[in-house]
Amino acid sequence: MEYLELLKNLLLSLVTLLSGGDVSQVEPPVPEVAAPVVSQEFRSQGLLTNTDIHSIDLSEVLNGGPGKDGIPSIDNPTFISIQEADKIEDGETEGLAVSINGEHRFYPYTILVWHEIVNDTVGGKDISVTFCPLCGSGIVFDRTLEGGLTTFGVSGLLWESNLLMYDRATETLWSQAKGEAVVGEQTGEKLTVLDSDLISFESFKNKYPNGEVLSRKTGYTRAYGFYPYGDYEQNDTYIFPISNTDTRFDGKELMYVVPLTNSSAAFPRAALLTEGSATLTTDEGVLTAQTNDGSITVLKDGVVLPGYHEMWFSWATHNAEGGFVWEQ
Repeated sequence: MEYLELLKNLLLSLVTLLSGGDVSQVEPPVPEVAAPVVSQEFRSQGLLTNTDIHSIDLSEVLNGGPGKDGIPSIDNPTFISIQEADKIEDGETEGLAVSINGEHRFYPYTILVWHEIVNDTVGGKDISVTFCPLCGSGIVFDRTLEGGLTTFGVSGLLWESNLLMYDRATETLWSQAKGEAVVGEQTGEKLTVLDSDLISFESFKNKYPNGEVLSRKTGYTRAYGFYPYGDYEQNDTYIFPISNTDTRFDGKELMYVVPLTNSSAAFPRAALLTEGSATLTTDEGVLTAQTNDGSITVLKDGVVLPGYHEMWFSWATHNAEGGFVWEQ
């Protein structure tokens, strides 16, 4: 190939000289850049993810049913007042509460279960509020990547029964549970987790009477208020295969999770709310968990650590090595 390229350049120079041109003005040929390799399985989903770059076994990535954006993220969310939401949402409706720089917003699961991702800006912070119904993981991320600001969408693919998000800048796939890029150009990059609270609408309006609630006027027609997964959260079955073999807790028991620098810590939510407090020794120091009116806060050296909620099977699968668990 190098010989052919050299011959091509010599011929080009000769033609230029014979035609009276200046050989110094001849532009060297620009090398062709190889197009990203996209597997047929991903392409059939409508994705252009570079599958040549990945940190997980691609054979473990499963088709969840809907294609790319088949479950549509909410990219232009609108909000209503507590008084308006009181006419729509039941007081016991659970959701994610986000409080940033004095701005307080509530994202009901009655809406999130149908969209899984809300791209929003709260208190001047660009965030993605994410929820995977299959593993109960409600996680809020900063959506500013190394390459700049992006939004996230639902790829329609799953890994370990967990939502694989894609960023609209590069179509890299991100494991929601790990908060990490696993297939595509950004593989290995991690997202910053922002603090969120899993509480009822009743608790939210008592805590933040001037807060805002995600509106059901999303631009889509969905059966908001109807849970499409039946008794999935209570039964012992999984819709998609998982590799978790850690049975210290029931697979679908909800955990409060705190990401650490090189590991992760988990507290069983129900037991912690009953006890009221707990301490857990990790490789990064002692964590102190406290509860207040259904909310959980974890501190290290007096500093609040951001946390989120996730079913045990999912946390145990994604943190099989190096994870720390509070057990009574």
